[in-house]
Amino acid sequence: MPLSNRLVQRLLAPNGWLCHSCVQRSLKIAGRGFSGTVNADRRTTPVSRQNIGRGRTASDRSFSVSSTTKAAPKRKLLLPDQPARTRFAPSPTGYLHIGGLRTALFSYLLAKRTGGQFLLRIEDTDQKRLVPGAEERLLDDLQWAGLQWDEGPQVGGPYGPYRQSERNDIYQQHARDLLDAGAAYRCFCTPQTAGQGAAAYVTSGCYQNCTSLSADEASERAEDGKEPFTVRLKRPAVSQKRVYSDLVYGKITPLKRSPTALASADTDSGIDASDTILVKSDGTPTYHFANVVDDHLMKITHVIRGTEWMASTPLHYDLYHAFGWTPPAFAHVGLLVDEKKAKLSKRNVDLALDVQSMRDKHGVLPDTLVNFLALLGWSNPTDNDVMDMRQLIDNFDLKFTKGNTMVRMEKLWYLQKHHVARRCDEARISRTTAPINGLLDTIVVEAKKQFPEITDRCKTDAQLRQYCQDILLADSKAYQNAEKYVQRNRYFFAFDAAQILPPQEESSGQKQDISAQTVHGLVKKMLEEFDFKQPYRTSSVAGTGSEDYVPSPDDAGRLWFEKDSARIHAAIYHHIWSVVLHDTYQVESKRLPFTDQPIDDAAFVGSFGSPPRAAGGQEEVAHPSEDQSNSGHAVEAVVQSKKDWSKAVLRSLRGQLSGGLPGPSIGVVMAILGYEECCRRLGVQAREGGGW
Repeated sequence: MPLSNRLVQRLLAPNGWLCHSCVQRSLKIAGRGFSGTVNADRRTTPVSRQNIGRGRTASDRSFSVSSTTKAAPKRKLLLPDQPARTRFAPSPTGYLHIGGLRTALFSYLLAKRTGGQFLLRIEDTDQKRLVPGAEERLLDDLQWAGLQWDEGPQVGGPYGPYRQSERNDIYQQHARDLLDAGAAYRCFCTPQTAGQGAAAYVTSGCYQNCTSLSADEASERAEDGKEPFTVRLKRPAVSQKRVYSDLVYGKITPLKRSPTALASADTDSGIDASDTILVKSDGTPTYHFANVVDDHLMKITHVIRGTEWMASTPLHYDLYHAFGWTPPAFAHVGLLVDEKKAKLSKRNVDLALDVQSMRDKHGVLPDTLVNFLALLGWSNPTDNDVMDMRQLIDNFDLKFTKGNTMVRMEKLWYLQKHHVARRCDEARISRTTAPINGLLDTIVVEAKKQFPEITDRCKTDAQLRQYCQDILLADSKAYQNAEKYVQRNRYFFAFDAAQILPPQEESSGQKQDISAQTVHGLVKKMLEEFDFKQPYRTSSVAGTGSEDYVPSPDDAGRLWFEKDSARIHAAIYHHIWSVVLHDTYQVESKRLPFTDQPIDDAAFVGSFGSPPRAAGGQEEVAHPSEDQSNSGHAVEAVVQSKKDWSKAVLRSLRGQLSGGLPGPSIGVVMAILGYEECCRRLGVQAREGGGW
């Protein structure tokens, strides 16, 4: 597998130590690069090429939460043999619904997967339902989601215009073609009201047998607007049962309709092929007529739409037959429903139904939303659900699940966390903030909103942005949206002494209590006296016998707070070793490790030999195997004591510095908070010149 497609693994373990295999892996992927094209919140200010870091050597270190490797499909892909021309044809009557975006996405993916074209056509024939500004918002939503059309508004194309309101002459000509061919007729019937009171209803069928009028008579009555008329499709002469092909459901049969269930002259509600209205009395085409004419003239090969349009398919086939045209391939995908299996509606207060709300109110990334919608009704041929647009294109085919699809927001937030982690990976690897600029914009705004006192710590906007950047890169796997992320990491922005967790007494393997006071004493001594900036040393570690520090191969690639975290953890374990080894082995401090490299605890303790015997008394002659057994038990006891102390110290630090809240390793937390802030929260006098 090429290195460029290999999974970038996280190198820094939760406790800040590096294992040998991770070090070797980092060497293999050190030269890996990512594409500079990042789908990063297109509505924000232009992407900056700001380097990641602050002052000191703040270079990048590679890791990944989820693979960006192209997953191999586990089944044969269902794809056309030729490039597909697809379209998305929305009406600008309001916000773009997530169901509409999903339909557009499927059409876009098929076109790109097959090397074809994706068209955008605005179906605005029903002028009464148009909403001002809806078209501009629709175009913006599609571009934000990464669905750039090859032909359509703003970009043009050879088959325009791409707004139906600008194509009326085309529809009139094709209506005349059907009239001349005898496949349609002029109907002079007006809607009739039947019944009385609340039971009254409008019938709009042809009740005067207008189809019997001769062409000349109909033309004369229609000439110069003498009588209003509609153009209706003649009932197909075929009497046998008809079936229609669908890529998802196989064969479709027409729904049975009552003779009066015909199309209204003012709406597009009717879908029965029998005498369906094609052109209204005001001269505008109905949806179905314009739709078929446009799809043919724009050479659409595949139409992907929701199952609510399945009942219209027989009518569309009949229109294609009336013109003598070959219809495109149809694929009807299930509707989106809530957990009660009801169609998504405004009643679903826990769900955002439109793209703008997903983007602005809930902070969903375009990568996340596209990934989420693609998995709703499409049969993913791989084992990996986390995919960016490129991966979706590579794996897409026409294998859809039958039936409606339930929308569960848990999956959306799962994908959001992974896509944010990917962006943070790209920021680390590219050594720029370009992939995360949009995220930083929202986090900074939210931090000021929730914790205005943060400006006391970060005096300028640049300082606050850098601070938020460090937090995001340190805790990259927990981002849902800016509001929840700032709340999760609130201990970075404000300190509330009342939220400090009460200290807990710990019990070691020897049933000896590790008191909170003792733990505090260890931390206090470390912060007040220890020189964190001294060179690492590995004397007697893992049998090296060398006092020279060998830098980790990835040391230059770590971010500044990861380097500081390594020193903090090294200092913590140095002091813990001092406690657990002092009484048993009387080991001098200079022989204790201060290193960011992993060590074998048992081998390290065993390197000191058997514990010295107590002074005084007669030395007993012991069997060698007995000495070995006693020494082994002593080593096990010291190693267990070290584990107990580590647990006690790390728990105490997290409780006092972050209120016990989850987050990065305690070393990273201390590094980002800074030496003086940590001392303040821990009630320790900061040493002049002290720090990491």
